[in-house]
Amino acid sequence: MSKPRGRQRKKTPATLGVEPLQGRNVLLHGEQRTSMRLEPSMWLALEEIAKRECISINGLCSRIDQRLKEQARRKGIDPDKSEVTLTSGVRVFIFAYYRAASTESGHQAAGHGLGDPFIGTPFAKPEDEADPSPVGGEPSPEAPTRHSVSQSHEASLTVE
Repeated sequence: MSKPRGRQRKKTPATLGVEPLQGRNVLLHGEQRTSMRLEPSMWLALEEIAKRECISINGLCSRIDQRLKEQARRKGIDPDKSEVTLTSGVRVFIFAYYRAASTESGHQAAGHGLGDPFIGTPFAKPEDEADPSPVGGEPSPEAPTRHSVSQSHEASLTVE
């Protein structure tokens, strides 16, 4: 395994709330430098995915770029004229990567399904994190409970 070249970027610090876009350069396919502007939370997610998959951010972005070009060709579009940007592709990849990994038990552990979708996100209020139940202490009647979400999820997985 070769040593990384050039200066090493410090890991993106975890931030609270939504932060302005942060620009960085990435090297695609070992030769083409390009810049991307992502939210710090997106850069952090990209770093975590790259680490989990044992690949550099440059390597991961190169593979996303390659897949975007393949998708354009399959649709009969010249990849250089595609309206889909690498930055957009990276955001969709990050979302899809984590969505594919989400499980019912993971949602329950995160406090999802209790009527406040903001718990555990940058949009949560500090008081929400302390008490995951909605105002008044009881879930709203229209909000599904963990049990009902679990049952509906299990029902959607049932094949007849």
